[in-house]
Amino acid sequence: MEQPTVTTGPEDIESAAGTRQQQVADTLRDLIVTGQLDPDRKHSEAALAERLGVSRTPVRHALAVLVEEGVMRRAGGRGYVVRQYDANDVAVALEIRSAVEGLAARKVSQQGLSQDVAATLDACLAEGDAMFRPGESGPVDEARYSRMNEAFHEAIAVAAGGTLFGEVRAVLDRVPFGAPSAIRFHRMDPVERRLHLQHAHLQHHYIVAAIRARDAARAEALFREHGEMIKVSLGLTRGPWQRTAGSGLPISPGVRPSE
Repeated sequence: MEQPTVTTGPEDIESAAGTRQQQVADTLRDLIVTGQLDPDRKHSEAALAERLGVSRTPVRHALAVLVEEGVMRRAGGRGYVVRQYDANDVAVALEIRSAVEGLAARKVSQQGLSQDVAATLDACLAEGDAMFRPGESGPVDEARYSRMNEAFHEAIAVAAGGTLFGEVRAVLDRVPFGAPSAIRFHRMDPVERRLHLQHAHLQHHYIVAAIRARDAARAEALFREHGEMIKVSLGLTRGPWQRTAGSGLPISPGVRPSE
């Protein structure tokens, strides 16, 4: 039996190219916000293409997008450098995120949880609980926690409804270490890291309990407090288990101390 012929038109090719360019831009953005793309060196299209295992064309288009977003800037010739943020930039971005996500938690509390969102949040809580079983004290799988944390924050933002929450979060995600998925620690040993993440996950439980109780004011306040945890991990403020906060030295690649 003769097989049907599948043709690819210009629109299909353009769509595929656009998707690849978006994927490359997303990957580069993730490398930047998690501190994996060195801000102290110039990056070329060729080197980035080799690192990502793609051709230079999607990298070129992706870099243009990141320059327009302000995440990267041209550095003469064909080189690009990562925009550096100071600690104050990051702190302000985190405060804005806490306010936005606190408002989202308030709205979800007021309108009530749908079954789908409740199931997603319960799955996140169960995933986190599995990482902090009583009696265990080893290092936490930070990549696993990051995925769970991102899903938790995303579920509440989506449940709040409207496109504005998503748009604001997308802007804040471009600031290094401002996204829930960006787990970075400044001068914390494995024990402190575990305590930090365990405390943050306990806050997840309190937030969900407040939302279920339809206590909008408490849900908002808890989410704002939850936002402080990223500041703690970056050494910008002190955690409840720490005697002193960070020294104010550069907290990670891409972030410099405030003037």
